Amino acid sequence: MLAFAALLSSAAACQGGQGGGVGPADRLVVARSTDAVSLDPARTNDIESLEVAEQVYGRLVRFAAGRLEPEPDLATSWTVSDDGTVWTFELRPNVRFQDGTPVDAQSVVFSFERQIIPEHPNHEPDFAWTRSYHNIRRVIAAGPLQVEFEIDRPYAPFLANLAMGPAAIVSPTAVRKWGHEFGRHPVGAGPYRFVEWIPGDRITLERNPDYWDQPARTRYLVLLAMPDSRQRLQALESGAADVIQQLAPDDLQLVRLHPDLRLVMTPAALVSYLAMNTQRRPLNDPRIRRAIAHAIRTEALVKLVYQGLGIPAIGPLPPNVWGARSDVVTYPYDPAKARKLLAEAGWQGAREPALKLFAPSASTQYMPSPERVAGVIKNCLAEVGINVEVILSDPADHQRALWAGEHDLALHGWFNDNGDPDNFLYTLLDSDNTTGSRPSNIAFYSNGWFHDVIGMAQRTTDRTERERLYSQAQAILAIDVPWVPLAHSKVVFAARTNVRGLVVQPSAMGLYRWAEHPP
Repeated sequence: MLAFAALLSSAAACQGGQGGGVGPADRLVVARSTDAVSLDPARTNDIESLEVAEQVYGRLVRFAAGRLEPEPDLATSWTVSDDGTVWTFELRPNVRFQDGTPVDAQSVVFSFERQIIPEHPNHEPDFAWTRSYHNIRRVIAAGPLQVEFEIDRPYAPFLANLAMGPAAIVSPTAVRKWGHEFGRHPVGAGPYRFVEWIPGDRITLERNPDYWDQPARTRYLVLLAMPDSRQRLQALESGAADVIQQLAPDDLQLVRLHPDLRLVMTPAALVSYLAMNTQRRPLNDPRIRRAIAHAIRTEALVKLVYQGLGIPAIGPLPPNVWGARSDVVTYPYDPAKARKLLAEAGWQGAREPALKLFAPSASTQYMPSPERVAGVIKNCLAEVGINVEVILSDPADHQRALWAGEHDLALHGWFNDNGDPDNFLYTLLDSDNTTGSRPSNIAFYSNGWFHDVIGMAQRTTDRTERERLYSQAQAILAIDVPWVPLAHSKVVFAARTNVRGLVVQPSAMGLYRWAEHPP
């Protein structure tokens, strides 16, 4: 009933906006397992929030449809100085935010300064991406439509980072008006404008009539929150939803055989992993971490849970991200070796307190059934004498617990924001990202050698040298084992056959502005 109630109330909201009925061809309804957390691009790093932001905001550069290759967006062109430290962007003329204010150099400066300057009047302490732009010394409006970024050193991923969600250009007028609540009232310059958000139910967007590029093909985009995978499928079958995400592997065959449904899938730049809190006893001992890695039947787990929608992970980098290694030290399933390592570390079996394993209660793009994965891991570790307490919570609470470091073990995942290995290795595993209110390194892993290697890879633009350095970094991780890498999954959407133009990015975000119900 929730699916139909949500659809009907969405239709009512749309009718109120135009004084008449809205036909199915004017609306695309997407059912997802989880609601967004915030629509302020500076304070969110979950797929569900960034996916909505993708529709509402523009950035200086964006990724081309279906590829993680930067192309012009609000900037038409850019140059970089010979020493690699000054980037100059020429902005697209006559572009306006959805509130009617101009997109100009000052708005770009504002969008970045609110993130990188703690003293900025619109800076918030819980901004998630401040550290990602730590190398920006200053942003300057060199002219009404010209912006200069001065960075502290040559930084190879810089342009790709500007195509990421948090680099969205926001309306300064709207941010000043709403303050901390801007995430509930987003204003950008993207293909859709924000209409309504009923938390836990739906987000409604409307086509931006003043968008500079090709307009969205449906007038309304409605994103429903439906945690139950079977309910999402029923909504799709009935026509209450046009597209669903996080399809349960058990339902794949049903969709394939259904005459009105089809699958849309692509190999994704995703990784799911078991993070081990390396700052907490006993996981500060690498022998314990190696024992845990040997105890988990990763290949069997992937076959059981992903059912053909994923492959076992060897390291943190998905195989479709350049620089990924497949020849590093691995820890194949070997319970005898796990017990030996535990004994060497002085593990006392039943006398040891249970390790707390935190897992999200809802499926995600990187893990179709976290509860089942947690159960498999718990059973595997019990076989070698490690007791585990599984703590399930909704994705938002789960993320907050991981930021606070409440876990011993945690199931988590990451999608590649920018097509660069740095986005995985630096963001998820460098010591820079273990502090602050929203640490992205939830293993709290710190290794000075690894940190230096990553820094060198960031400073050179030579692709061959970067690959060599990232290869070295992956070898260090393989020895230290801050994670047990689990799987690299495919992104799978199911859609009704009358939906055309749905583009699925390797980053796991759909580009819904191209989707439509053709006549």
